Amino acid sequence: MSNISPQIFKSTNIAGGSLATLSALSQTSYLIKNFPAFLMAIFALGLSIPIVYLEFKVPPNLYRFASFYFSFIGRGLCFILLSLLLSFGGAIKIFISLLLFVGGVTYIIVEFVPSIQEPDNFRPEGSSIAVGEDADDII
Repeated sequence: MSNISPQIFKSTNIAGGSLATLSALSQTSYLIKNFPAFLMAIFALGLSIPIVYLEFKVPPNLYRFASFYFSFIGRGLCFILLSLLLSFGGAIKIFISLLLFVGGVTYIIVEFVPSIQEPDNFRPEGSSIAVGEDADDII
């Protein structure tokens, strides 16, 4: 078992998703000045809003369609992609992008630490916690 509280992952996801959402919303003002940056902001909104939403409620079919949200390595790669999509603008946006990048690399490193257990919202509904756990099937 790990000594890392699940609240740390929850607060990291909420903070990272909120910063990415706010940065993407500010980047939508580039509609006329830089249209490709505007399109990247739309994609970033589509990736960052579920990060925050998943900390409060897990939709039943999301694991089937976007399973990368349910692992440390997938969430880390999502944070890195968000940092690349949102790296346009001033110093504050670059700082937010750097924070997202560092958070993504941290999540990828955490994937390979065996003593850290994934949070409850990373598991799809109906799955067991242990790999070899015997489930009693009633027919």
